[in-house]
Amino acid sequence: MSLIAQASRTVPQLLLHLNRHLVTSCSSAASATSSKPPDVDQSITADQLLGPESQRRCMEKMRSLPAFPRPKALTPSRREKQTSAVLIALCQERGTNEISLLYTRRSRHLRSHSFQISFPGGRRDDHDSSYVDCALRETEEEIGLPRHRIQVWGEAKQLQLPRTSSIVPVVGVVPDFSLSELRLNWEEVEEAFSVPLTSLMLPKATRHTQFRSGYSGPVFVVDHYRIWGITGYLTHLFLHCLLPPNLLPDCLKTNIKFIRPFKLPPKLPHHREHSAGDPSMRT
Repeated sequence: MSLIAQASRTVPQLLLHLNRHLVTSCSSAASATSSKPPDVDQSITADQLLGPESQRRCMEKMRSLPAFPRPKALTPSRREKQTSAVLIALCQERGTNEISLLYTRRSRHLRSHSFQISFPGGRRDDHDSSYVDCALRETEEEIGLPRHRIQVWGEAKQLQLPRTSSIVPVVGVVPDFSLSELRLNWEEVEEAFSVPLTSLMLPKATRHTQFRSGYSGPVFVVDHYRIWGITGYLTHLFLHCLLPPNLLPDCLKTNIKFIRPFKLPPKLPHHREHSAGDPSMRT
């Protein structure tokens, strides 16, 4: 099962650095074109997003993500030696040809992070020949989508995450997709669903959440689905890599600012402790 949810609370510094990198890249690309971003309601065709040029541009960006130093406050963990892969699947919906992203919800039977939303995927084992092989195997085991249905674009750069395994996103296209063809492994997956790209690009869908450490991360809310943590950030990251500047809406260009933790005032001494220490309060 995907380890994305397990990393959601431990990598806010990474989110901050990657977000700054995306904002810088987006600003540079936007300055190179004078085209005004269209309204999100404007249809985005498969030819625009799934052609060879789009694939080349997207994977170049996914492979060029910067590396970041470990936060000093976090000590190494044995789990960091493990690696996992997830599948970011661009689905061409059957009948409409609409482009969507495929997500899963973790099973209620799992001991940790049950019901949280993630991409299909999981830990790489000794039998996997590559991260692509790992992502395709885990996807087939979790939701029954066979590997021959997925047109693989390639691997992104490995994301080194403190206190948990590193993650390699694998990007692929699923033509003529229908949720009805999936066969879920109920021990691992509670639900599988797809979200249209146009829904993820709406201003009302793009939000943020603040971690306890004070860092903020992107969140997408579509209908009753709340996509957050590493899954939310990978969604944010992927949309920046996939969409050309003239199709990127303003709501995805907004920098998610760093917010320092709120510090509670010191607790006042208990009245009994105060009474014991103050002679004037003795009877």
